[in-house]
Amino acid sequence: MRLLPDKIFDEKQVIALDKTRTKIARRQTANFYKLFPFTTSQSDSIKGALNEWENEFGTFARRISQEELATKSFNTEHVMERLLDQTETNPGNEDEVHAFYTDLVVKSNGGLNVTHPSMYKYIQGNSATKRKLGTYLADLTYQALDANELDEVRAIFETTEHETLLDKMIVKLLPKLKDRKFEKEYALQSAQSMKLLSEDLTYLSKHPQYFLKEANSLMKYYLHFVVSQTTIKINGFEMSKWDHPTNLFYTLSPETTVTSRRKTINSGMSLLSSASENLFAHELTLAQLSCNTNNKTLNDSKSRIMTYDELFNEFNELTFEAQNQFLEDVDAQSMRILQYSGLNQDLKKSETFNEAVKQLFSTMKTTTPEAAQKRYGDQVKNIANSQFTKRRGRLGYVLSLNQEMLILLSAVSCKEDRITFVELLDRLRQRGVNFDNESATAFLLMLEKINVIDKKSDSGEAQYVKPIL
Repeated sequence: MRLLPDKIFDEKQVIALDKTRTKIARRQTANFYKLFPFTTSQSDSIKGALNEWENEFGTFARRISQEELATKSFNTEHVMERLLDQTETNPGNEDEVHAFYTDLVVKSNGGLNVTHPSMYKYIQGNSATKRKLGTYLADLTYQALDANELDEVRAIFETTEHETLLDKMIVKLLPKLKDRKFEKEYALQSAQSMKLLSEDLTYLSKHPQYFLKEANSLMKYYLHFVVSQTTIKINGFEMSKWDHPTNLFYTLSPETTVTSRRKTINSGMSLLSSASENLFAHELTLAQLSCNTNNKTLNDSKSRIMTYDELFNEFNELTFEAQNQFLEDVDAQSMRILQYSGLNQDLKKSETFNEAVKQLFSTMKTTTPEAAQKRYGDQVKNIANSQFTKRRGRLGYVLSLNQEMLILLSAVSCKEDRITFVELLDRLRQRGVNFDNESATAFLLMLEKINVIDKKSDSGEAQYVKPIL
């Protein structure tokens, strides 16, 4: 396995030098599928997209269904007019019927009010930059699922003979969608989280009213889940294991006391924040390392960025001589980057994979503008802070879930099963949520208050959680 630096370190495509032709002013990885839906731009619209999340869900629905609107937008007033034309009214009641349909069909901002999942395909934002989070989730889901699983998710956004007459009327009046095969923009690193998303979304769709109320929150949680896990895994270099989530500890929002000794302090938001600071440098480092002779995707129009553990496994298959050659290649790439940056810095000869990779990472971090790295990594925190943290005085922001989110995650974790409380905690752990003893106790009390705990069982004092929906 040899490194091919010219594949990525092409001055015209990858770096922009300042006027002195020495200092690197910008970097990109345009030849690769993206790892995250972020940019280093000051005008990145992640916060705006999070605040207009229904638009992102609309993008997800269209890309999963492989459909798009034939026109850029449509007029809800046109739908209203056609609805009124098909409705018989008594003379003098026209205004009341119009007001009824308006409340039902049109939101306060003039957009379409979703009363059936199929209508999500007609929700779209005003700017393409505000649709990348939905694109990201759709791309990963599309790659993670097999054909049958994809059909189940697509069925969520279709109408059937079981829909209400009014829903059928409204959907029939909406513009026709046209088929479109979307090009992949993001590469999947681990299928586990996306498979869980499809299971949970499909289950939620069996409860239509709850789906309309909570599907947006579920999707936003899974965005946080996959982004936070990918961030932490990458920051662990080759030691990270992608087949199960790293433990991130949450508190419950109603908890009154959270001390610095709690697990959520060191293994929660602080862990995520510190990992996010390295995110852009990691992505650049992995792009460099992925330009190797064993990466079969390099001849494609876009290549897949390999993870550190994948690279390490390939490295371990090499002969002793080939390993030494790869280490020399990586060290030479570090030196080349320093020279491009105009830095006169000594490098040591690497003896192990970890030494070579960390030296290259350090080089990328040193030579990449700090402001760009910060803006990129801050998006991870922006997603977490949108709904999944709570400020705890001098401790700062702590990962935290409110009661509505806990009930939602518990409902999709239990589904139709009657399971023990311990099993529920395990299913939540699979979805990235961990509690220490204090939070687990608070969580149990919350479930008892909403009457979903059943202590009557053949196993004595075992506590069972009843299906919530």
